[in-house]
Amino acid sequence: MQAAVLAAWMLLPSGCWSNKEIETQSLQIAVALDLPHPTKVERGLDAVNPDRHARDYITNTFQLIIPGQVGKIGGSTSEELSTRPYRNISQTGESVFGNVRELAKRISTPPLGHHLKVIIISDALAKRYDIASFLDFYFRDNDIRLSPLILISRGEAGKTLESDSQTDIPGFQIPETVRNRFRSNKILPPVQSYELLSMLRSKKSFLLQTVVKSDSELEYRGAAIVKGESGKIAGYLSDQELEAASWIRGGNRRGGVLKLGRNLSNVPIDMEIGSIQSSIAAKESNGRFHFLVDVEGDGEIMEDWRQTAVGKYSDAYYRGMERKLEEEVKQNIESLLDQLQSRYHADPLEFHETVRRRMPRTWKKVQEHWDEHFSAADVEVRVRIHLAGHGASELS
Repeated sequence: MQAAVLAAWMLLPSGCWSNKEIETQSLQIAVALDLPHPTKVERGLDAVNPDRHARDYITNTFQLIIPGQVGKIGGSTSEELSTRPYRNISQTGESVFGNVRELAKRISTPPLGHHLKVIIISDALAKRYDIASFLDFYFRDNDIRLSPLILISRGEAGKTLESDSQTDIPGFQIPETVRNRFRSNKILPPVQSYELLSMLRSKKSFLLQTVVKSDSELEYRGAAIVKGESGKIAGYLSDQELEAASWIRGGNRRGGVLKLGRNLSNVPIDMEIGSIQSSIAAKESNGRFHFLVDVEGDGEIMEDWRQTAVGKYSDAYYRGMERKLEEEVKQNIESLLDQLQSRYHADPLEFHETVRRRMPRTWKKVQEHWDEHFSAADVEVRVRIHLAGHGASELS
């Protein structure tokens, strides 16, 4: 009898007694981190309960989505959607972890961090504190994967999560933009939180992509230089300097545009980059380092306002254009290196990797103060450009 009851019990369908319908949950897909600036709602709550805490250090802006609301987007027009499929809510307090727990007192469904896509940090916050300090919670929390994209905001980070559209979700769109790297060499390779953790632990300088917000538009623009010794932002690279950095980094990089500067041409001339390859050689003499940066690229002229005839151009045209493009790239690289060595005293382009791999004994002696050695180093730049053609006009 007992065996029969046990067998019947085993045939009953199993389930989780604590399961929750996904449509009713608040999923955290993005978070912005700023210096403390309590919202109007928070100030009102503090007026009622002034003994909340002694000091504010940080403001978290959480972007939450309710899956049931998101599912309506595909079958509805913007006019039919009365509310956005996401909600931004800010919490100010003494710590990131504290803000997460304080939020539980304000909303009925505390945010789930399993699906976090992007963490956006204001430059003001990253200038004041070591990035590792205020991201410590995101590195430790076992409910949050180490995969979110890390970006720096020029200005208030919370505003980057705002949109005038009823259907666009910034927390999805912002990280997706990095996929356009094949069309622009002004977009850095994505840095996810596990990579950032490794960078911070190495105590070596590095770059993080910056974004800017103007009205309702957000754009990837430039990069922030994070000093290895401090873990703080020390300065910025412009779009043009970021393009120069892409030539030094190489890595068979495809995509992007090389424009001739006004000192080399008074009309627009653009080359589409087919590939970039680079190498860095190093040697050391009497405590001073010498680097040779060898850059090689190929591509096609896609626009030249000096040319009015459609058809094949002469070899002399291509050879002359190659020399001008080489001069443009070399000038941009040398200008960038001057900024890094003279102004920022930082090596975010990983010249140190060449020394570490090829001169390990020397590296052990200089690694603790590498930025100083890099700033005093001599760097020679050589550039070779090969033009494969002039776009589809070559067919005529």
